[in-house]
Amino acid sequence: IAVGAGLVRRLRDPVLLEAAERVLAKVAAVLPEARRSGIVSAPFYVSDGSAALPTGVSLAELRRAIREERKVRMTYADVEGRRTERTVWPIAMAYYVDATVLGAWCELRGDYRDFRVERVLTSTVLDDTFPAGRGALAEGWFAQQRTRTRSA
Repeated sequence: IAVGAGLVRRLRDPVLLEAAERVLAKVAAVLPEARRSGIVSAPFYVSDGSAALPTGVSLAELRRAIREERKVRMTYADVEGRRTERTVWPIAMAYYVDATVLGAWCELRGDYRDFRVERVLTSTVLDDTFPAGRGALAEGWFAQQRTRTRSA
């Protein structure tokens, strides 16, 4: 649990960090005193993540949109700074050491796309829901991720 909390810290997501610290505090509170130090000051090191902090999007709002299957309208800048307006169907969050990515179905491209959250300039969770359930979309997105991982 302490390692997991350390890994959550590297995500640099304040809402998830607060939740992880609450869980860690609850676990420490019920442990016998002799075991408590192994949780509070565990003998391991988890490096800081290097993912850039997003400024144009709330990660908590993206997670809410995923849970509620709501579309998100956003202004996105690619690696070269070109801006596009997109409406996406958010499927999953992928947390890497160096980036946080929103996996989504993109209406503009008519395909699955991954969006680095630090490149989202503005975003709004819409009242519109997906026309199809997230389960089938998620299966397609995860299959695409596995294919990319094998070919990399």
